[in-house]
Amino acid sequence: MGRSFGIINMMVIVYFAALILGYLIYNQKENNEIEQLKLSYAIDYAGDAGAMQLLNTGRLDMDYTENKAFNINPQLALDAFIDVFCFNYDMPPTPYNRALVQGFIPVAVVAGFDGYYVASHRQVHYYKPGATAEERDQFGEDWQLVFDLKKPYRYQTTLARYALNMGLDYSMRLTGSGFDRYEGLPPDETGNTMSRPYAMKWINDLVANEMSAVINRANASNYNWKNRFYLPSQLTNRTGVNPIEGPSFIVLVQGVNLTTSKPIDGFSVSGTKIDQARMLVGYERNGVKYYAYADRVPNGAVTPERLFSTMKEAAQAGYRFDRIYMTPDPSPQGGG
Repeated sequence: MGRSFGIINMMVIVYFAALILGYLIYNQKENNEIEQLKLSYAIDYAGDAGAMQLLNTGRLDMDYTENKAFNINPQLALDAFIDVFCFNYDMPPTPYNRALVQGFIPVAVVAGFDGYYVASHRQVHYYKPGATAEERDQFGEDWQLVFDLKKPYRYQTTLARYALNMGLDYSMRLTGSGFDRYEGLPPDETGNTMSRPYAMKWINDLVANEMSAVINRANASNYNWKNRFYLPSQLTNRTGVNPIEGPSFIVLVQGVNLTTSKPIDGFSVSGTKIDQARMLVGYERNGVKYYAYADRVPNGAVTPERLFSTMKEAAQAGYRFDRIYMTPDPSPQGGG
């Protein structure tokens, strides 16, 4: 009888031990999922802040005759991303914390109208040019996330080299006779004019391949990084999806261990696109105030009074929806 009770007690102890172990494992997985969700939100907010900071460049030089064309400063976007990321984890953006967050970013890309900037980790010297050997030993080196020079969306045929842009209306051509503007898209491998979807796919492939090359170089040269990084399928040509369709800010983040004992294994991508706003124009016809998209109103058909960013703003200002010009096939005749 005593032996039977001993076996039963042992089974109960094993059962409770397994129950406690299962609870701890479940609790750890739940915490990891919460932290991954928190990381996802932090990256989204920081990515949006970085893209917004691109618009705060001193001189945008926006030209509405060239779709999606404006000047950008990539460093502004990266600095804003790092600062907002720090705030999301209740860390002040001190030099130490900013350097810590930079270590989680293997590569960042700012894709502009006619080229892209790639930020990768490099050894940065802190001493002045011409410093002595003693000064160099004193200040040493460190790894920092630094942008390269702007790279074009290059495309090459047997006859010429081209630089594409996101407007897709023209390209710059380099031949043996010189450098000129080529109206339209260049010819593809078959000799026909390159299609617009193919041109955007080419731009996406260039950026994705460059990011992959940067990651491979980082793993080979910096032995402090133990993790391997992989590009998600959305940034490759396997799915046929073009995530870059306009000026964009892309940041890869992995191995974050700010609030967990082990680095979070999730791979996070922040991608934010900047596009031109589709403006609404307010005008009066037959004594009634109407609004419609500016690109749907024929030239000279109305006399614009005001511009609006949203339909709500136009309605609040007392303008009505114009069914004539807001239909898919607008006609200049008709009344309210």
